[in-house]
Amino acid sequence: MLIKFQRDTLLKPLTQTTGFVEKKQTMPILSNVYLKKTADVVTVIANDMEIQATLQINGGIEGDDFAITLPAKKLQDVLKALPDGEVSLDVSDSKVIVKAGRTKFTLQSLPAEHYPLLTLNDACVGEFQLSQSKLRELVGKVQYSMAANDTRVFLNGMLLEIKNNQLRFVATDAHRLSYVNLALDSVVADTSVIIPRKTMLEIHRLLEDSDELVTIKLYPNQVCFETLNKQFISKVIDGKYPDYERVIPLTNDKLCLISREEFLRAVQRVAVIGIDKLKTLMLELKPNLLTISCRNEEQEDSRDELVIQYGQDAELRLNFNISYILDVLNNSSDENLQWAFFDNQRSVLVTVPGEVDFKYVIMPLRA
Repeated sequence: MLIKFQRDTLLKPLTQTTGFVEKKQTMPILSNVYLKKTADVVTVIANDMEIQATLQINGGIEGDDFAITLPAKKLQDVLKALPDGEVSLDVSDSKVIVKAGRTKFTLQSLPAEHYPLLTLNDACVGEFQLSQSKLRELVGKVQYSMAANDTRVFLNGMLLEIKNNQLRFVATDAHRLSYVNLALDSVVADTSVIIPRKTMLEIHRLLEDSDELVTIKLYPNQVCFETLNKQFISKVIDGKYPDYERVIPLTNDKLCLISREEFLRAVQRVAVIGIDKLKTLMLELKPNLLTISCRNEEQEDSRDELVIQYGQDAELRLNFNISYILDVLNNSSDENLQWAFFDNQRSVLVTVPGEVDFKYVIMPLRA
């Protein structure tokens, strides 16, 4: 017998690491999860040669020390299918037998010594700490603006920049840009890295709303996020990030204050006529009034109006990608957002009233 444990003791960390498993099957062993037990600590590792997640389980798993690899998705599905209770893993040659009560599964294993573990291979050039909740908040405010499959590889990631002891996260897909800034408590040398989209999405998913600290270590070609029982190592994207400060508008003088929740509900209402096909949302701005409208391919339309704080006489009419509006409304928790316009053509700046640490720039669509 190899080990015994309660089902959820292994299922939870396994579920957290399967997002890092290689999906393209370039190397069969990368579809496996690496399991190693040393004394009372079990280490669970998954990677795709770009990103590696390591989770530690302290206690709760009985048996001999070992190191094996097992098919990650299959093992997760097997544990989900088993009733809550004690599970055992038995090793027989290259096969592992998973048992719970009268239920038994046999899975194929691959040698742990063949698993390609990522290591930190350079000297650290910068290190700082944030609480999990703060890091999750910062990443959540910008992650939706990253490009997904852009040929300009540097857009398929998030810029982490330290400048004058200010931490900045920036994301853009060349049509909109998100920016957050935080003053660091400790002195950290100026540096910047572009972290891949997958890394940031997975880290945002796994971070908890807690005060536990995350240590972020920057290396010339890697970045590392560490908590008490988790470690994430990621390669960084080689490239020069766009000059984001140049695209943040500074002269937009037509300011209006809009309730985020009311705006979100209004956009969701008008989108009912074809949310799957719609891409364009029309905004018409008049003194203290915002009209929101949509039209679908069948020439059906919808409109709603909101009373807002806009005291200027200039009337504006702009079209936007509806997803870009919904993203900022869904990923902010502030009561009100300030929208700063210049004219019917130029980009719009969205900020939080009285704050300078969050900016969202969105380009209107051409009419």
